[in-house]
Amino acid sequence: MSHDRRIRLPKLDAVSFESFSLYRLRPTGTVDIDRNVFCLAGANGLGKSTFIAAINYALTGGVTPTKPKIDQLPRYYRDAAAYGDAYFSGRIRELDRDVASVSLTFSIGESTYHIRRRFFRPFELDEFSITSASSQTSVIDDPTQGAEERQKAYEDRIVQDTGLQTYAQFVFLQHFVFSFDENRHLLFWNARATELVLYLAFGLDPSMARRVDELRKAESVEGSGARNAQYQATLARNELKQVLAQLSPEHSIDAAALAMYGELQSERDRLTAARDAVRTELADARLELAEASANLMRTRDAYERAFAGHMRGNRATSGHPHALIAKLLAEKVCAVCGAEHAAIPSRVQAAIEAGICPMCDAEVTSKASPRSEISRDELANLDRQLADLSRRSKAAAATAKRLDTELRGSQQALASAIAKMSGLDESHGFTLTTAASHPDTEGLQAHALQLQGAVEVALGRKEEHLQRRKEIIAEYQPIQSALKNAWADAEMEFVPRFRAIAEDFIGLPLEVSLVIGEGISGTAHLVLSVDSSHRRRSEQLSESQRFFLDIALRMSLAQHMTGGGSCLLIDTPEGALDIAYEARAGDMFATFASGSDQIVMTANVNTSQLLLRLAERCGHEGMQLARMTDWTSLSDVQVREEKLFERAFDAVDAALTTGSLTHG
Repeated sequence: MSHDRRIRLPKLDAVSFESFSLYRLRPTGTVDIDRNVFCLAGANGLGKSTFIAAINYALTGGVTPTKPKIDQLPRYYRDAAAYGDAYFSGRIRELDRDVASVSLTFSIGESTYHIRRRFFRPFELDEFSITSASSQTSVIDDPTQGAEERQKAYEDRIVQDTGLQTYAQFVFLQHFVFSFDENRHLLFWNARATELVLYLAFGLDPSMARRVDELRKAESVEGSGARNAQYQATLARNELKQVLAQLSPEHSIDAAALAMYGELQSERDRLTAARDAVRTELADARLELAEASANLMRTRDAYERAFAGHMRGNRATSGHPHALIAKLLAEKVCAVCGAEHAAIPSRVQAAIEAGICPMCDAEVTSKASPRSEISRDELANLDRQLADLSRRSKAAAATAKRLDTELRGSQQALASAIAKMSGLDESHGFTLTTAASHPDTEGLQAHALQLQGAVEVALGRKEEHLQRRKEIIAEYQPIQSALKNAWADAEMEFVPRFRAIAEDFIGLPLEVSLVIGEGISGTAHLVLSVDSSHRRRSEQLSESQRFFLDIALRMSLAQHMTGGGSCLLIDTPEGALDIAYEARAGDMFATFASGSDQIVMTANVNTSQLLLRLAERCGHEGMQLARMTDWTSLSDVQVREEKLFERAFDAVDAALTTGSLTHG
């Protein structure tokens, strides 16, 4: 039983590019599409996948993101539009960004559209007109409109002519169902995407899919609210039990334990205050240590420069020995042997004052100009500063070390006090904390009433959430039933159609069934069986088998939704099929395009049987071949082997001729 088909799809008549610099040999040009199969054939890296993306960009204003989020279709549309900018940025030269555009001529029903969209302008149309296919009269052509106004008018007309409810639905279907692009997003193993498609494919009101989304989110909110309310009620009820236990006649609090608990509370508070005070002192000490260390380094550097000037004379020695002596003078530590001194050795002091090098007894009377000489008084002053700063630095370091030890000790003492409190409270049934907070009976009674009220309020909120959740589920069930009924009506038509297409490829008996998960959160999805064996997980089929079976699903969905007259964009997957399966894939494509449906595809030209079998089945009358090598330049490796490409193209041309003769 066929449903009332309300969805119509674009069929392509022509694609034009202007200043599309990726195609270096043909950045501007038009290709007419006048047969059911159009194949742009070429080699890796030439821009075949970009051709599919550019068509979708022209149609929708977006490109399928690599990791799409389809929970909200308007958001998906915005994401796809934003991704288009990133996608084409590396494919169009900077100088061409403002002028590069793609134009399409396509038909939906009796209306022929012409649009031109500039790249990097997803929400604008530079040209938009519609003519009646039957009368060739203009339906829409307003040159006075702005680019954004044309886009809005285009969106409205697309929704009207396709029979969809929103433009975002059109974008989603075009990207996820009517295209199989380089991202290889699979429907069979993506329950979320499949469910959206099912509502649209089987004649249901498209708003049902959106309403199911809303109901699932609302049910999740109410379920979470009920669980949170139950948790709050449980917490209040547990505390109420403790309070009532203290108020019961047979229950009495151990006075000694309560007194000890109070002492531990006081000790905890005292230790907390002490810990915080030490923590503050330690922060100050560390700051003082940092400042003293910085000042010591600056003064030591100044002393070394001054000492170098003082010792500079007519003997130049390598290695700057003054730095060694400066360390001895400043820190009372010999830089040669590491010996520590209480004071500067008298021999060194006397040698310096006599103008003799303390290392070798050579005379070091300065012969430098007066401007470079440093007085002994300045050196002595810097020496005193170094000694003072060294003492301050050592004192600050000692203080910081002491306070750090004290802090660890105070933290351990605090942790011990808290552990004692917890252990004492636990040994008395966790009643001491409450008793300490409410030492009087009246206070306990008031607290019990407060807790009882909290329990009742929380349970009341829980019931409200559960009631709303029940109402949501009640609204969802008729929608679920409608989908089941729609599948039952469509199954007799859709499943045989899918089998007719897919079994051309797989060569085994196939079945596809609808499965709806448990509860409102269980999504509706399709389960594939191959030769009576379920293939619920994608890894249960080879990658190439998954790709072509998913293409078969798209073909059958497109035919079912339109009754013929659909157009699929296919970036042919290059997988590890053997020649038998390649030939069968060609048969599958030819079967789909044998009526009024259209395929616009790309493929590598090689020894693959897919193109050869497709060409034999279609002939020149049903298939046109465009050579990617006429559009852009080959790589160096490809140029050296260009004869191989020519042979492959010639083989496909020969197969087309054979097909024309066979079917003519």
